[in-house]
Amino acid sequence: MAEQPHYSVRGSGSRMRSLGITQHVTPLASPWTGELRVRFTDFLVNEIAKDGSVVHLRTIGAGEQKPGDQETKPAVEASEGTQGGQTQTQEEQEPVNDATAEKPAQDEPSMDVSPKDVAILEGLVGQKFTQELVQMFNSANAGPVGRKVTITSEPIEDRSKRGPIHQEIRRIFRSKIDTNTDASGALLASLQPSRRNNHNKQRGRGGGRGRDEEKPAGEYLHFTLFKDNKDTMEAVNQLARLLKVKPQVISYAGTKDRRASTAQRCSVRYMRPRSLASANSKLWGVVTGDYEYKSESMYLGQLLGNEFTITIKKCQVASEPSLPVDQRLDKIRATVEPALAHMAQHGWINYFGHQRFGTHQIGTHEIGKLILGGKFKEAVHSLLSYNPEIADKAERGEIPSDATGRDDYARNHACMLFMTGKDIEKAAKIIPRRFAAEACVLRQLTRQGRQSMNDHIGAIIHITRGLRSMYLHAYQSLVWNHAASKRWELYGGKVVKGDLIIIDSADAQQAAKETDQDGQEIITPSDGNNNRNNNDGGEDDDEDAPLRARPLTEEEAASGRHTIYDVVLPVPGYEVLYPDNEIGAFYTSFMGREENGGLDPHNMRRIHREFSLPGRYRKLMNRFLAPPSAEVKAYADDTEQMHPTDLDLVRASIRERKETRKRARAGSSAAEREDDPSKKKPKAAAEEEDKDQEMGEGLPADEEVADAPPLPEANEEAPPVQTKPEKPMDKVAVVVKFQLGKSAYATVALRELMGDPPEDAEAGGA
Repeated sequence: MAEQPHYSVRGSGSRMRSLGITQHVTPLASPWTGELRVRFTDFLVNEIAKDGSVVHLRTIGAGEQKPGDQETKPAVEASEGTQGGQTQTQEEQEPVNDATAEKPAQDEPSMDVSPKDVAILEGLVGQKFTQELVQMFNSANAGPVGRKVTITSEPIEDRSKRGPIHQEIRRIFRSKIDTNTDASGALLASLQPSRRNNHNKQRGRGGGRGRDEEKPAGEYLHFTLFKDNKDTMEAVNQLARLLKVKPQVISYAGTKDRRASTAQRCSVRYMRPRSLASANSKLWGVVTGDYEYKSESMYLGQLLGNEFTITIKKCQVASEPSLPVDQRLDKIRATVEPALAHMAQHGWINYFGHQRFGTHQIGTHEIGKLILGGKFKEAVHSLLSYNPEIADKAERGEIPSDATGRDDYARNHACMLFMTGKDIEKAAKIIPRRFAAEACVLRQLTRQGRQSMNDHIGAIIHITRGLRSMYLHAYQSLVWNHAASKRWELYGGKVVKGDLIIIDSADAQQAAKETDQDGQEIITPSDGNNNRNNNDGGEDDDEDAPLRARPLTEEEAASGRHTIYDVVLPVPGYEVLYPDNEIGAFYTSFMGREENGGLDPHNMRRIHREFSLPGRYRKLMNRFLAPPSAEVKAYADDTEQMHPTDLDLVRASIRERKETRKRARAGSSAAEREDDPSKKKPKAAAEEEDKDQEMGEGLPADEEVADAPPLPEANEEAPPVQTKPEKPMDKVAVVVKFQLGKSAYATVALRELMGDPPEDAEAGGA
């Protein structure tokens, strides 16, 4: 297993500056550094619903697990060679396709056989067989039958008589009983499964178990999706395969990426809780629970934000990296607490985080700049850029053993084969599906062999809309970051003439009918630049965001009615208004430079509609949604879990209930033995029963009794206890917890809390 990468909290100082992230609002006593996601469970993300409630996994499966249920396996690091998050519900059954199902059939009324029909049957097949048929039919009306039952008549040699008998049985028993003929001419009659039972059986609803579920209270089943080390799309695709539905049927408010433990609400149409719960036993790294029927589906943007619980390990004071642990604790604590309080009161610049710009050598904003500039060939070549050293190793067969490494090597190999022209057909075949943009481009460029190699515009258009937009939005974000830094550098927290503010809908309607006194046009963007969110927050699809802005006059800016928290800056587009001050001019000069694309912010329409950008507005400043908190503490081992995940808490609750039941059973048994010595079990039998109970509780025995080893026999000497030497607690971690709106980035808040890294700090995505 390849070693898992560690991530620094921020990128290097030079990269941050190149992305326009240069200004600070919060004064720091001692800037400090640290590593993020040493374990992916160091980064916990819980979605915040529209009503302000934080989404947590409360129960696993269809409800509180009963004795005999298999408990969820612990989530552990992939670097340890294991995976986590698997659950087992009380009743396992095949995954189902409820998404395309119609509403469950209603109970069919009980039907009796008339005396006239009984007489007809007796005349055809005799009294005994008729009575058996009627009894079979009545048992079907009484409820589901546990096993298939077949009855046999006396042989009927005359074939011409058997046909009418089959028809009469079908008519009299309303096609509930199916008949066939064996080699001797005897009739074989068996119950035909009802439509209701077929419906339940096909959808895993327990029709064959003799248990009917209640009719759904709503059209959509909402549930909590908890995942470890998987992005949302990967988890949804895995769940959809098990449920035999299309991934699009499963809806959610926003995506969460891989390197974290996350909880979010999802919904699926026409699904039973038991069906979804049964899939838990086959999922790996994914758990569902907290089921609830509602009349409406989840949809993108239906969230207030995210709550983050982030553990930063290997913390050092930037200027004094060799401080003893006690002094480190004091210095970092003396920095974190006042800085966090300042951020809570004054906020920070609402930068787009560096994750938005990609982790490859050529950033996503660079590709977006080329597309907007009409340099499609250069954009394709940048997208297919590769590492020659890795590509050569892949061609020689020197492939890493881990899946991520294999995919990375295959990508570089495929790009090299195409860019050098060695084997373009093979390039399109071996590109991993995980690299969706590169795969789309290679398929389009090789669809007609070498004849289509120059269809660069078509290749970019064939990239899925979401990915294609990602490149364009990354360039917009780059411009916005630089404009925000320039705005703070020039004016700080002061509101000045020409700053843009959002106006409410009532004012906007009035303004649309009137001409502004200064002749200034009021712009209404028609597109919110919807983008998927990730673990760092940063969703841009705020459907509640006001859509109109106007500049402040000099009198309004000086009046004090507006604060820095009202000021917005435009993300470049053809339907936005630019500030009527030096920042408006900055957009023109910055975007017009050759190195920034040579673009005109006032001309963002393109011949190809796919590359036209309407733009939107973004608040200059950001603040926490709730009071933040932080804990600074010493630790010994980087694998230590500093804060429990939702799954850890659920498992602890399950274990506690199991231990309570065990103690209750043990106490009850002891009391019975005291009252009646004859009920005292032999020691061997009691130990065997205890072992059976432990295994029946759903946990492996070594997990169940890990902290309670068996006692030695009375005449045996207890073996010496083997203990590992304790590691010194010479490392410092900071566990910080805060809530951000969906347009905010967690790592931007962490940068504000920690300060800029030194030039030689480790670069990496967080």
